[in-house]
Amino acid sequence: MALLRRLLGAKCWAGLALATVSLTLNACGTAAYVDSRREAGQKTPVGTSTPDIPAICYSNGPGAAAEVAKMAESECAKTSRTAVRDHEDRWGCTMLTPRRIFFRCVPKP
Repeated sequence: MALLRRLLGAKCWAGLALATVSLTLNACGTAAYVDSRREAGQKTPVGTSTPDIPAICYSNGPGAAAEVAKMAESECAKTSRTAVRDHEDRWGCTMLTPRRIFFRCVPKP
């Protein structure tokens, strides 16, 4: 082990440890959520989600697409409409849920 440490150096081991922690956290992820954050005591949201365009933060993982679609339908159902995917961006939410997808609530056919 000492020979490996001498050959690779301490910086390499620190980088390897950081990469391992980062990959572990990204693999775990967290549950998807609607980006409708509010400041404490305020009624108006500071998140990007609106009743017409719900924004959902999520991470890639098993079943993520189905969960996100279900959440979007639930948000649009509050105004008796259905969800249609609009666009997506990365790194708009937290590090554990880096993707944000936007839907448009349209009248039901």
